[in-house]
Amino acid sequence: MASLSARFAAFSRTTRRRAPLYSRLSDGIATSALLPELYADAPRPARVPVTLFAAVHYLLLGEPGTELARHYPNLTPPGERAGGDPVPVFLDFCARHVTRIRELVATRLPQTNEIGRSALLVAGLGQLGGGPWAQLDVGASAGLNLMLDRLAYDDGHGVLGGGELVVECSVRPDGRRLAPAVPEISSRLGLDTSPVDLADPDAARWLEACVWPDQEDRFRRLERAVALFRADPVPVRRGDAVADLAGALGDLGPGSPVVTTSWALCYLDAAAQSAWVDELDSHGEASELSWVWVESPHQVPVLPVEGDLVGSDATVLGTTTWRDGVRTDRALARCHPHGYWLSWF
Repeated sequence: MASLSARFAAFSRTTRRRAPLYSRLSDGIATSALLPELYADAPRPARVPVTLFAAVHYLLLGEPGTELARHYPNLTPPGERAGGDPVPVFLDFCARHVTRIRELVATRLPQTNEIGRSALLVAGLGQLGGGPWAQLDVGASAGLNLMLDRLAYDDGHGVLGGGELVVECSVRPDGRRLAPAVPEISSRLGLDTSPVDLADPDAARWLEACVWPDQEDRFRRLERAVALFRADPVPVRRGDAVADLAGALGDLGPGSPVVTTSWALCYLDAAAQSAWVDELDSHGEASELSWVWVESPHQVPVLPVEGDLVGSDATVLGTTTWRDGVRTDRALARCHPHGYWLSWF
């Protein structure tokens, strides 16, 4: 109970500015006697605040007319939202749904597929030049970032691409663009240990539940991205990032092979991260390969960064290329983890 309470208290502090609802609810449940019961069957990876909040959000998406839903910005229009403290309503909802919440917390892990990161991958591909590309997205989740060529991007200086879904990513310094153009993807494949099947309404609902309700724009953008995916799905296969990497690269269709990762390698332990880089090196020594990465040096110490970026908790965009067996690493920019802005080095 003590460690769970401490995690919720810490979560409340770190989310106060960007997610005030979850911050307040974290304060309220941190000392509740209900907390240990909700996590009673949860495996260690699930014993984090976002798992509980995703479980409750998942239930509310199926019951949008409940009293608690009136406190959720993404579920209730501004003029109809409830006032007052949401904590008593939240605790009452949890108490009435304790069996179902306990089951969800025990059997599901938080899962995100942030479509905003497509802007960062477009920026990285733009620095490589060339193409068309055969994209392998590792840690692909539902595969939404494999649709990056079907989107449009507003970088504050104009819009790139003609897709119906526009992703906003402000670019710094002034005068630089996100990319020369939206890259051409000629073939694509996703690889994930537990891919999300967006043809399954329940799986899609869980993915949406993992978006924080205070961030209404992310929620609406995800809804639109899911609809876009369902209209023209992309292939995502189940597999291990290291053990199945070579096979997935071999199964790519036409185009110059490029591996993309965005906040994916942090889910590998240190040994697996090293093995990942070794696999890429082995493949790159034998044939041309590119890797566009959006990762945190703090979470992924094997990233090829230097200076003050080493061990930094920033989100960094970079590229690694293998040409004629020669490897070249470039750290390109600091980024918002969800792709809202990019600052070129």
